[in-house]
Amino acid sequence: MIDARETASPAPFATDATAVGFTAVHAGAEPRPIQVTSNVVITDVVKAVVDKTADKEFAEPGDEIQYTVTFRNYSSVDLYGVKIVDDISPKTTLVPDTVVPVPQAGETLETGVSVTSPNESVAGRVPKGRSARLAYKVTVNAGATGDMISKASAIIQFRDRKGNEYSGSTDPNITKTTILAPDLQIVESADKTFVTENNEEVVYTLVVRNTGTVKITNITVTSPLSDGMTYRQNSTLKKDTNQFVNADPALGIPIGDLNPEESYQIQFSVTVSL
Repeated sequence: MIDARETASPAPFATDATAVGFTAVHAGAEPRPIQVTSNVVITDVVKAVVDKTADKEFAEPGDEIQYTVTFRNYSSVDLYGVKIVDDISPKTTLVPDTVVPVPQAGETLETGVSVTSPNESVAGRVPKGRSARLAYKVTVNAGATGDMISKASAIIQFRDRKGNEYSGSTDPNITKTTILAPDLQIVESADKTFVTENNEEVVYTLVVRNTGTVKITNITVTSPLSDGMTYRQNSTLKKDTNQFVNADPALGIPIGDLNPEESYQIQFSVTVSL
């Protein structure tokens, strides 16, 4: 829905000049003042801004996000030919038939969509002190990760008081939505690649890392032991502690929560039967 609220608009700058002097019509006469005032010079203000917002700060693949772009004319002149140019994130796909207002023939978000203030009959016309709005929806692509950066700007046209036509564009406005992508990585390694003796000890190291973008809670790590392997009692080291505890990885070791990019290391020993 288009924003019908008015926007504060400055008055144009108006300047003139005055010249004051004195003159004596006859010799010896008292000088009389003379004063003239110049024409008034009007300097208009041309200022427009674009504000882009998303209805979600965080989203998951498959989610729909609605973007709203509001154009405000803070000028002392009327603007016409106003188009919103919107670069949607390549991590999203435009939902068909969701662009409002409906684009004119040949218009796209990438090239610009005409926006119009309420009660205006000419597409792209936004009088001084008025605003217009564009809205559309996208779907987050499958497999997308990280941040979705999307920016919008506006193309404008106007005439000065002499009838000369000018065109320009606003500064871009950027919005960001973070994709929630839960993901864990676990890597296991051993201190040797082979054994030769009965009851020989092998030390294993497990590293669990949160490689996603959201916190993962209540994590339990399990490492079943092969036949012929026996957990060595009180051989487990958790994270950065130096205290050995009795925690058999085959039964599961709770490690709690991991924030994005945080990791947790577990070390334990087994003996082998040959």
